[in-house]
Amino acid sequence: MSVARHRYGPQFVVHVAVDSATAIKAGDALYLDTDDAKPAGSFAWGTDLAATQASFTNVFLGIALADHPANSGAVTNFPVDISPLSVYELTCTAQTHEVGDTLGMKKAAGNALLADAVEKAMAASSCFRCVRRNAAAKDKVYVRMQSAYWGINDATRQ
Repeated sequence: MSVARHRYGPQFVVHVAVDSATAIKAGDALYLDTDDAKPAGSFAWGTDLAATQASFTNVFLGIALADHPANSGAVTNFPVDISPLSVYELTCTAQTHEVGDTLGMKKAAGNALLADAVEKAMAASSCFRCVRRNAAAKDKVYVRMQSAYWGINDATRQ
């Protein structure tokens, strides 16, 4: 998979803690696990994909702006973009996209989420919205995000 790429729009950067053992790549979607950030790939699986995506949405932090190799030491100032005005190009399931489509984290092999890819999902399971139409199936999508830590992250009001 490729890295999420910031395309345009103002970023709002927060600085969070990351545990030493946690591996994060720039562009990963992160969630806040009590007091530290972790990539979507380490999020606990629920009863099914939709339930897992919805639970993830409730704690979705934003997009990692730097790498944090595993076992590189704990940090308290890791940069994360949480702005709903930032537009990112993300890897996705090859599909057509319409402006306003809702997207959630894509399922990895087994019972896990990918940290760097999205797929169409119902609004309650989504933390991203499409902002550019793809009339032909594409494996990249332009999205804006809604962090649980920026105002209201209820997908129906994004």
